[in-house]
Amino acid sequence: MSRSVLITVGLVLALLAVQSVRLGREVLVRLEVLSTAATDSLQWTLSQAEIEQLKLENAVLSARNAQDLSQVRREFDILYSRVAIIRESQTFKSVREAPENAQILQRVMARIDTLITYIDGPDEALLFGLPQVSEILRANRDDLRVLALAGLVEHARTTEEKRLSLFAILSRLAWVVLALCVALGLTALMMGRLYQRGKRLAERTRFAVARMRAMITSSLDAILVVGDDGRIQEVNGAAETIFGYSKGEATGADMAELIIPDHLRDAHEQGMQAYLAGGTPKVVGQGRVQLQAKRKSGEIFPVELSITASQSAEETVFVSYLRDISDRIAAEEELTRTRDEALAGERAKADLLTVMSHEMRTPLTGVLGAVELLDGTALSPDQRDYLSAIRTSGDRLMAHVNDVLQLSHLETGVDYEHQRIFNLSDLVQELIDTHQSTARRGRNDLSLHCSLGASGDVLGRPVALKKVLVNLVENALQFTTDGAVSVDVQRLGQGDTVEISIADTGAGIAERDLDRIFEDFIRLDASYARSSEGTGLGLAITRRIVVALGGDISCESELGEGSLFTISLPLPASHAGGAVDAAPAELAPVLTAPPAPAPQQSLDISRSEDTPVRILVVEDNEINRLLVERMLTNLGHQVVLAPGGAEGSRLRAPNGLI
Repeated sequence: MSRSVLITVGLVLALLAVQSVRLGREVLVRLEVLSTAATDSLQWTLSQAEIEQLKLENAVLSARNAQDLSQVRREFDILYSRVAIIRESQTFKSVREAPENAQILQRVMARIDTLITYIDGPDEALLFGLPQVSEILRANRDDLRVLALAGLVEHARTTEEKRLSLFAILSRLAWVVLALCVALGLTALMMGRLYQRGKRLAERTRFAVARMRAMITSSLDAILVVGDDGRIQEVNGAAETIFGYSKGEATGADMAELIIPDHLRDAHEQGMQAYLAGGTPKVVGQGRVQLQAKRKSGEIFPVELSITASQSAEETVFVSYLRDISDRIAAEEELTRTRDEALAGERAKADLLTVMSHEMRTPLTGVLGAVELLDGTALSPDQRDYLSAIRTSGDRLMAHVNDVLQLSHLETGVDYEHQRIFNLSDLVQELIDTHQSTARRGRNDLSLHCSLGASGDVLGRPVALKKVLVNLVENALQFTTDGAVSVDVQRLGQGDTVEISIADTGAGIAERDLDRIFEDFIRLDASYARSSEGTGLGLAITRRIVVALGGDISCESELGEGSLFTISLPLPASHAGGAVDAAPAELAPVLTAPPAPAPQQSLDISRSEDTPVRILVVEDNEINRLLVERMLTNLGHQVVLAPGGAEGSRLRAPNGLI
């Protein structure tokens, strides 16, 4: 077969391959365009415009006084933003270019402009003009519906065009692939003929032996050729360097006696006998195996070994490739030691945080207890102000210590909260009710919208979830004044995922800071640092808890306009009541407060008139012991103090000392 024929076949194959790759990439691009088309955005925005229209109509019909007008203006702003997107977004360009749609959109915008005169006017004018606003909205309703239907028709048309184009490309690709397969078949036939020719040449020239010698000579690894009698037939220069034997010393010697350590020699001989007898090989042909070898000096060192058997009519030859891996093993041991030291350092850090939090909280407890006692004494107004400042600072410091401790626990994965069935609607409503007073202090409107279907019962971890929501709601209220904070809870479709959004109209976050707000100890200088105090751990702890619950959290914000935090969590709907504990092995670690031990008896020690008792106080901190003694004594009780458990056990009497 001439060389020109091979070159021609190769060029044809290359051209067909290039063409198939080009068409394949074009198909992928078209598929990606189809998969990333703005269908959902187009349909959702058009349908949302109708929904916001209805919401605004409902708000207008419900408005009775000036207090209700804020809701009317809020709903109008949302409707205005939806219509503005339809008017300006590139996604709706094809919809707007249709003449009939352009007229409809022009009418809608004219009505919107008319409504602006009412919305932006004073409350009295808007309240008086609500009937006219309602009439304008009714006239606007049909146009929005027609616009939504026109958008769907336009999308169907463009999608069909893309599908037909993709079908044409796929047809061309099929022909190219068919031609490529035919060419490959012809090539395979030619290669088969070449293979037979090469095989005959190899048999005549003993090419395999020459190739083996070249490999043995040039290899950087030790290569030993050993016969089935166990004696070395050939070694390369790398083998001489690694084992310390010259080629003359190694050739003809028994390999087992030369390089195999004494404790492995019996296993080697048994394995060779089993292999030659037709048994299952343990090393030969098994790829890389890590063993030990012996140098001429007697040193035992680790090697990576690969043995291949080559059979001929005369004998079986074993070709062994050996690599000295002493340096690699030493490096691995160093890495292991470094890893262990790093893990020990992490454990030490966690232990230090735990110990330090205890050592800090113990004196803090004494300070706050002394403040409570001092508060019950006769103080001047200035002294009471100073006392309030001490209490506020102490409480804040205690909160910071608790944040650091909670972060440490989340990083080490301690504590579990079992899954149980709870009512998500009630949990969120209770949280909203609890924070209404905080919202009022900042002159904020705190609202809740919950859409969970037929039942609000879900299976999850309520304590951890409540911690997340408290952090986000308090964060929103903290950075919002004279605005609104809304919480939206909804189940996505019929699945298990629940999406919770917390939106505010507060200070907002700059785009450059959005990627780092969930990092540890991050506090933003532009707006957050001047209006708040804290460790910068709130959002970091929130993100860790959400991830531990199997969900994710994201933030969208614009500086000066507000923020939107969105959480997606797996919370399967449940119609059964009661608590259900999941198997601990299936739970992700979530930091929760440990359950309080059940008391052996219930005793009211707040008043001494009816129930004065002798009370045993066991506390290792002397200051805290004295403070607790003073508090209980002020209540009229008799107190016995013990600095530890052993002393407390000796002082405890069976007739009333507790």
